[in-house]
Amino acid sequence: MHFDEFLKEVAPCLGLQWRPFQRRGVKRKIERRIIELGFSRFDEYLLRVQKDPEEKSHLSKILTVTISRFFRDKEVFDTLETSALPAIIKNREKGDLNVWSIGCASGEEPYSVSLLWKEKFGKDFPEVRLSVLATDIDEKMLRRAEEGRYKKSSLRETPQEILEKSFNKEDGFFILNPSVRKGVEFKRHDILREEPFPGMDIIFCRNLAFTYFSKESQMKVLKKIFSSLKEKGYLVIGRDESLPLTFPTLFIPIFPAQKFYQRFSGALNLAKDI
Repeated sequence: MHFDEFLKEVAPCLGLQWRPFQRRGVKRKIERRIIELGFSRFDEYLLRVQKDPEEKSHLSKILTVTISRFFRDKEVFDTLETSALPAIIKNREKGDLNVWSIGCASGEEPYSVSLLWKEKFGKDFPEVRLSVLATDIDEKMLRRAEEGRYKKSSLRETPQEILEKSFNKEDGFFILNPSVRKGVEFKRHDILREEPFPGMDIIFCRNLAFTYFSKESQMKVLKKIFSSLKEKGYLVIGRDESLPLTFPTLFIPIFPAQKFYQRFSGALNLAKDI
C-alpha cells in the first residue's frame, strides 16, 4: 500500500479529508510511528488504527497539528480591536466576555486575544472580565501552552510595545507574564466528537476544521459552533478557508476579507434540522 492509498483509506475513519496530508513531513511522522509500533507497512498500520481508538486519536494529532504565532494575520486582530470587540461591549457594562479558541495548539492565539484585551480594553472596561477558553486534542501541546514559554520566531508579528511589557526573556526564550496567562483556561477537547461549550461571544476556529475535516465533519462542527455562540456572536476562520454551504444559513459574513462571520439569528429554530 502506497502512502496516498493509506491516506484515502484512513482519513474518512478520522472524519478528515485526505488531500491536505500529502506533505512529506506528514509522511515522515507516520513512517516513524509505524516503526515505533513494530510494523513495516502502511496497510499494517491501517488495521491498527481501525481497531484501536487510542491509535486513532494519536494519528489525528499527527495529522492536524498546526503551526501558530502570536497575532498571526494582523488584519484579523485589527478587526477584532476596531470592530468586533467594540460591538460586543458597547452595551455591556459588566460581566464576562467569553472567547473560545478551538485547536489552540501551543497557545499563541488565545494569549494574543488576552494581550489585546489587556493592552486596548482592560483599563476602559474594568467591570467586563475577559474569559478565554483554549482547547486542543493534544495534551502535550496544552502543557506547553500553559508554560507560556516561546521562541522568538513565534513572536515576530507581536507589536513591540506588547513584547516589551508582557514578556520576560530567559535563556533565549520569551516568558509570558502570569497576569496574561491567568485569563486563559486550557482544556483537552475534541470539537468533532464532544459537546461544545455554551455562551460564547467569539469563537476562533482557524486552519483546522475547515481545512482538514471532511464536509460531513465540517457541518457537524459548524452546528456545534452555532449552538455555542450567543446571538450575534462571531466566528473567525482561517484566511484561506470557507464555510460549507448550509440551508438555512447559519452564519453571515460580517467582515468577509478577514473571515469574520456572525451567527444568523434567523436560523435559530432551524439549525437543529440540518
